[in-house]
This record gives sequence, structure tokens and C-alpha cells, in this order.
Amino acid sequence: MAKTFMRRLFSGGPDADPAAISAYNAMTTAFLQSDQLIGEIEDGVSASRAADPARRLTDQWMPVRERYSAATAAYLQLQRPEPDSPYTAASVYEERTRQLEQVCAEMTSFREMFGEQLGRARAARQLAAEAVQQARMDANTAVTELDQPESLPFLVYPSVIAAVDVLAAQVRKLDAVTDTTDLKDTTTAVREAAAAVHTALASAPHRPTEAQNAVRSVATRISAVATRAEQMGPARSALLREFSAACSNDLVDNERVAAAAAAAAEHELQAARAEITAGRPEAALAHCAAARDQLRDADDAVDAVTDRLRSLREVRENPGQVADKVRFRLRDAQQLAMQRDLVKEWGSVLDAQVERIDRACAALDGVHPDYWTYMTDLEAIDRFVTGVVDRMRGRG
Repeated sequence: MAKTFMRRLFSGGPDADPAAISAYNAMTTAFLQSDQLIGEIEDGVSASRAADPARRLTDQWMPVRERYSAATAAYLQLQRPEPDSPYTAASVYEERTRQLEQVCAEMTSFREMFGEQLGRARAARQLAAEAVQQARMDANTAVTELDQPESLPFLVYPSVIAAVDVLAAQVRKLDAVTDTTDLKDTTTAVREAAAAVHTALASAPHRPTEAQNAVRSVATRISAVATRAEQMGPARSALLREFSAACSNDLVDNERVAAAAAAAAEHELQAARAEITAGRPEAALAHCAAARDQLRDADDAVDAVTDRLRSLREVRENPGQVADKVRFRLRDAQQLAMQRDLVKEWGSVLDAQVERIDRACAALDGVHPDYWTYMTDLEAIDRFVTGVVDRMRGRG
């Protein structure tokens, strides 16, 4: 009976050396400590690896990790496969214990040195996981909303289709992303895309009313442009009577341009009305937007003629006033060059503008003054001087 009890107690046979048993148990304890440490540290290093593409912390960890692997492999070679397996000499176990304890000391030192960084990495990973979960919940909520019966009539709307396509693309990107840095941007994009789906669905019931209002607004603008276009003929005639032909040669086609743009806008308006009848309000809104673009072109063509007549009359009334404004800006620029000791660099450039102004003024002395060329030349000089001032101030 005593022999049986001893075999159960020491698990190595009645002849097992107590010192070997003690050394074996100490080695096992050292291994368990190292196993606990490796678990704690590896979790943080793994989180840091995802957040730090440069892998600085990982590079410092790898030599320690390799020594742990070597110590573990050596320990496993001494593991007894069966409870009754014979023990090795105590000195062998003690050597493995020292190896494991050395590795434990290195890992403890690493944990103390980088503990804060590892903790931040774990926290960041947790936040990232929570962000991913929230993003997927938002995406699922959007999909559920799409599946509701009340959403069915709006699934063919281009705005809803586009929002759904963006959400699907962002979810696919979320499924593929691995870098923690990219993960933040991707989860944000998924949540924004899910919100966009909700907004598109919420706005969809109002589209028919919006389309009707847009059609009425475009129709009103077409009528207003037609009324304004009636001013073009008299204004063009006044330009030719009061000023040289060179002052309005570039406007000869404006009546045709305005008429063509107005006709194109009318065509878009009719298309918008047809889309409303067909139950496609968003398509109607797109046609209304195109009509507005055409009406802007028509307005610009009308304004170019009427504004030209007004501007030329103002210049004819007091041509020297325009030149005086440019000369004043030029003098300010010359003073700035002196104040900033930039005369060597910009003095001759600015002086040359005086001659340009004089030439522009001299061109008005003919029988039929070209006020338009006079205006455009002075505006070009003014822009040039403004650019020089910006460069002297360090803004160019």
C-alpha cells in the first residue's frame, strides 16, 4: 500500500528523485508564468501592429518573442507524456527553468516599458470594433427601411438608387479593410452612407410637389427672359448709333444665342412636364435644372448687351475717371515697392504701366473713339498692377 501511495503522490515511480520532482514543478510554474505574460503582451502587440504600419513596437517585440518560442520548445521537449513517465535529472529542469525565468524577466521589462502604448492600442482596437459594430447596425437599419412596404414606390427613384449603391460600396470596403487607420474613415463613410439612404427615402415623398413647383418656377423664368430679350434689339441699335462698331462687334450674335437658349429651356420644361405625368418627379427636376442652366445663358446674353450700353455711356460721360482710378492704384503699388525696398525688382515693371495707361488714353483722340477697347485695356492694366501688389505682399 505504501508503494502505491508513493507512486500516486510523486507520479514518476517509487524511485523518482524528489529534487527532480521539485525542479520539474518549478519549471512548470515558470512556463505557466511565461504563458500568462505572452498572452497579455501579444494581445497588445497585435492591436499595435494594426494601428502602427511602421511596426516599430512589433520590431522590438520580435526578438523577445523568438526567445520565448525557443524556451517553450525546450520546455516541451522535457514534458512527461504520461504521469508515470520517468523524470529527467534535476539539473536539466533547473536549466530550462532559468531559461524560462529569463524570458519572463524580458517580457516583464517589455510590458513595463511599453505598457501604456499597449494599453492605448488595445483601447483603440476596442473603439474600432465598437465603431464597426455601430456602422453595421446603421447599414442594417437602412436596409430594413428599404424593405418596408411604404418604401417600395421610391426604390426606383435615382436619388434612392444612388444612395443605396454608395452604401453597398462602403459596406464592401468595410468588409475588406484591415488597417485601423483606414477603419475609422471607412466606418464613418458607412454611417454617412446609411444616413444618406434614410434622407433619400424621407425626401422621396416630397419630390412630386417639388417637381410641380420647379416646373412653375421655370415657366415663370422663361416668360421673364422673353420679356428681357425684347430689350436687346433697341439696346443693340443704340450701341451702333452712339458708338463705333468695334464697341459691340462681339455682341452681334447675342440675340440668336439668347433665343436658342430660351428655346432649349422651353424644350426641357416640356420634358419635365412629361416626366411628371409619367410619375418620375426626380427626372422632371433634372430637366428643370437643365432648363435653368439654359436660362442663365439667355440672361447672360441679354445682360451683355444692356450692360455694355450702360458701361459705354458711363465711360463716355467721364472717360478720365476710369484712367484716374487705375493711376491711383498704380501709385499705391509704386509706394509699396519703395516701402518694401522692392524698387529694383518691380520699379521698371510698374513704370511701364504708366506708358500703357497713356497709350490707352491717347487712343480716344480719334473721330470715333473705341471706348470698349479703352475700358478693357485699363481693366487689364488694373488686374496686372493688382497681381504685382499681391506678389510684393507675398500673396502671389
